[in-house]
Amino acid sequence: MEKKGNLFTFVLINGLLWCLISVGFFKINGITLDFIGISFATLFLFSHIFTFAWIMGLLCLPFKYIAKPILNFACVFFGVLFSLFLLIDLFVFSQYRFHIGLAMLGLFFGPAGSEIFVFPVSMWLMTVGSIILLIGLEIGFLFLSRLISLNKKWILIFSAFWLLCFLSYNCFYAWGKFMMVPSIISQRKILPLAFPMSADRRLAKWGFKAKKDPYSIPKKGSLNYPINPMNCGVSNTNVLIITIDSLRADMLNTDVMPLVSNWAKQPGMTVFNNHISGGNGTETGIFSLFYSLPRTYWDDFTSLNLPPVLISKALEMGYKPAIFASADLRSPTFYRNVFAPIKDLRIGSKGNTSWERDINAVEDFEEFLKKRDLNMPFFGFIFLDAPHAYDYPPKDKIFTPAKELNYLLLTKSTDPTPYMNQYKNSVYFSDKLIDRLLNDLKKHNLLENTFIVITGDHSQEINDSHNNFWGHNGNFSDYQTKVPLIIYQPRKDNALQVDYLTSHNDIAPTIIQEVYKCSNPTSDYSIGYNLFNNTPRPFIILSGYEDKVIRAGNEIMVFDVFGSIQQYDNLYQPVNTPIDPNTIKEGFTVFRRFYK
Repeated sequence: MEKKGNLFTFVLINGLLWCLISVGFFKINGITLDFIGISFATLFLFSHIFTFAWIMGLLCLPFKYIAKPILNFACVFFGVLFSLFLLIDLFVFSQYRFHIGLAMLGLFFGPAGSEIFVFPVSMWLMTVGSIILLIGLEIGFLFLSRLISLNKKWILIFSAFWLLCFLSYNCFYAWGKFMMVPSIISQRKILPLAFPMSADRRLAKWGFKAKKDPYSIPKKGSLNYPINPMNCGVSNTNVLIITIDSLRADMLNTDVMPLVSNWAKQPGMTVFNNHISGGNGTETGIFSLFYSLPRTYWDDFTSLNLPPVLISKALEMGYKPAIFASADLRSPTFYRNVFAPIKDLRIGSKGNTSWERDINAVEDFEEFLKKRDLNMPFFGFIFLDAPHAYDYPPKDKIFTPAKELNYLLLTKSTDPTPYMNQYKNSVYFSDKLIDRLLNDLKKHNLLENTFIVITGDHSQEINDSHNNFWGHNGNFSDYQTKVPLIIYQPRKDNALQVDYLTSHNDIAPTIIQEVYKCSNPTSDYSIGYNLFNNTPRPFIILSGYEDKVIRAGNEIMVFDVFGSIQQYDNLYQPVNTPIDPNTIKEGFTVFRRFYK
């Protein structure tokens, strides 16, 4: 490859090949055929895939100055390697709807790989044949690149064109994400290693406002949810889900939550002592609570404005929605998925502080109870925020010394006591609001006919592991995922304590079966179990914004966004014992169950 431009020609030919291969990703996921969808997909495909081509070119470039045979070998080697990566990733995406990374490759080539990934002999033969074919193809590209020599002018023109497309694709996505354009956000995860630019805060600061009216739902989608039509009975039992942002499981005690602790002893109450959220953040926790699915499905449901069965079935059965959130439901964008079909949705609360907005949410729910149609059951969701902000009225400063968090001054050796006290005070305040809500129901004679859920969206670590974690979204230990769960069933005589492992993925199936009287197996619409089914869970699925997590007992395996695997126990201590290969294999199937 002695002529100037030949290496570029080789890169160009491979880039075009990879674009052709990558069309398969869009075929699997489904492409929206409106103008915006096609425009974004075209820019996304070309600019992102050619990024891989540039990387390959840079890897080959140093060999150009060593010797021609070595350069030729490097070109063929990297060409085959990148092409094979795309083909394997395309296969994985078709099976699991996520992309391979170092974690997946480590499992594949590890000692348990043959147990996790079981392929017939014919498939291995096809793989070997494909590698031989790719080698021959890359050698052919090598000879072709000698015949088509592009000069420096064409290199600069093409590079400028690619850069323009790359910037356009990122700006296009930033706008589409901010405006919640279904044709754009539904396609973000289609291609491997794609992390387009997001600029929500910047666009809002510049005065842009997200579109309030819903976009038309894309005609073509890849979801198969629910798998079968729902077959349900008739119900007039109210449903009320009370969720406290950042509520730790260990706060359910007579010191911090004395009122709720007393309620938990009443007939009809069941306390689940070993309950795990579906993630370590609000977005993942609430999504798992309502959908009984991991966050990996978020973009698909949001792009289609497709609500969970828990909500859609309630509306179909004539339930009156009663959604009273303290925090704004546009961030995260629950108004585009969980509560998408609810007309005149109450987006947020009034008040200058979290505790003031919490009180406003409770007051508005009380007004709803006074004015509601007595002939209609209601589906209520009350989302309180004070513990998330460590916020409370001055009169509720019970635990001292208490100190506001300044994250810039915190280290792993910082004494957590004053910050824990600050947090406890906020939970103590929330305890009184929950008691107020339950007494409101009692006042209106609704306890006899309301199924109640009391829980948190995720937990809140306050340097518990001494690794300088203060808050959530940092790891998947109990400190950030274990939350209290109390279920009240009307017309039950006993108060129960349950110690087996449960998760947020179990809440929606429980309501759907116990209240809606649906006969479908839970696998038709969820990845969870009925909470009162004490069958041991072989594993539970959690997720972060990008991380995928399989937890079996107290052993946790995290497949992070960078492609590595982290393994630790429930207290965030590293472990070396791998989770059973069959568990990993079965866990992976969860991430594709509700795709066509």
